[in-house]
Amino acid sequence: MARNLEVKKRGNKKRRQKAVYLIIAEGRNKTETLYLTNFQDQSKSFIIRFVKAGSNTDAESLYKTMVAKWKELGLDANEGDKGFIVIDMDNDEQKAEKIATLINKNSNDAISFVVSNPTFEIWFLLHFKYTTKFYKDGNAVIDDLKKYISNYDKNIDVFQLCEHSLTDAIENSKKLEEFFLNSGWPSVECNPRTDAGRLVKRLMDNSQ
Repeated sequence: MARNLEVKKRGNKKRRQKAVYLIIAEGRNKTETLYLTNFQDQSKSFIIRFVKAGSNTDAESLYKTMVAKWKELGLDANEGDKGFIVIDMDNDEQKAEKIATLINKNSNDAISFVVSNPTFEIWFLLHFKYTTKFYKDGNAVIDDLKKYISNYDKNIDVFQLCEHSLTDAIENSKKLEEFFLNSGWPSVECNPRTDAGRLVKRLMDNSQ
């Protein structure tokens, strides 16, 4: 399939002006895509394309869909293209093991998993405080998050409400990585923890 992406000519060759960042997330809600869309508006060096997850949103299905879309678009890591699979661990040991297996199986270094345990909402909470509190599920995280965003819902964009504390959230996520350094990742032993800070920092660093 031909790529409908902006290119410019150089001699007989064509070079894309922007790298493509593919992002796929679980389809249960719009939380992740609404939030990450804000970085598209800031970007000058890449474009974000969200991949539809379809009806199957287990880890393996998300991975297969990402790989298929990568091939369909003819993406190339050498041109700066990347793929991000945003997924919640849900404090589920079997899910953690599956994600770990897929990470080891993946042969494309440009495709990576962005894992949160228990859910992506822990990233939002880290904008307001650092915590190592154990959360049994995503609802428990949301209960704490509502102390700071009282009207929080999985279908609203909270970017502007959190933006002022973005640097704090990145630092807090790093602290959690250090706190669970010897626990292995992805693992249910790391609760709470998220890779969202790494993804957001990359999107910020490449928004020049």
